[in-house]
Amino acid sequence: MRTRTLLAVAAPIALAPLLLAAGLWWAQRPVEPAWHDNALADATDTADRIQARFARDHLYKAADYAHTAGQEPGVAVLQVHGETHWQTGVTLVLRVTGHGQGVNGNGTVVEGDAQVCFRFRLGPERDSRDDGIDCPAGDPLPIRPDPTLSGVDERLKQALAVAGPDEAAVRVAVEGLGLDPAVRREVTAARGMVGVALRAAQYDCLLARVGPKGAQTWRPSHTQLAPGELPCTAGTALSSQFGRYPH
Repeated sequence: MRTRTLLAVAAPIALAPLLLAAGLWWAQRPVEPAWHDNALADATDTADRIQARFARDHLYKAADYAHTAGQEPGVAVLQVHGETHWQTGVTLVLRVTGHGQGVNGNGTVVEGDAQVCFRFRLGPERDSRDDGIDCPAGDPLPIRPDPTLSGVDERLKQALAVAGPDEAAVRVAVEGLGLDPAVRREVTAARGMVGVALRAAQYDCLLARVGPKGAQTWRPSHTQLAPGELPCTAGTALSSQFGRYPH
């Protein structure tokens, strides 16, 4: 009986330091900020979007994978290995910055950024992805951002309407738009009309033509602009394909 009494008294005393240590650890444990999970989700959404674009754009060269990924805001290309999808396979490591918001214990909205690294294994037999890997050391690869034709459609149409079906006047009007020097420009006249093609990237193409009835602009669909499909040229702007989407 005496032994049981001693054990009943000694056990809580012996456990007290362990309970105290556990309580201190819990109080001092690292706690992720309120926005952190949302930032991780945002980074993952970006990785999903890039992976979908790889498939949609039918990419297979290492340089094209890296260039496409590098156009996404908040994405740094850290490593690229391999040459093509179908032969060597391509491994791509990206560092993605995700942004998140949350509410802290005081009810205040807080926000911040989190960086997550992803490894894409593309071919040769199948594609896969590893999320949340350790980010390799070193500076990102230099990826030149593509120019953009965002907001140019209406400006081009108005400029061509003033210029009329005059090739020289159309050339002056196009140059007057102040486009990025990297945007490819093409102007051609035929059959009383002038065709214009502006191309900023493979899938960023704006076609226009101006004739006696005025100016028209048209953006071919993503499918039409795939390699080997409809060319982004002034000749296309003057052809029967202008303004026609695939059925």
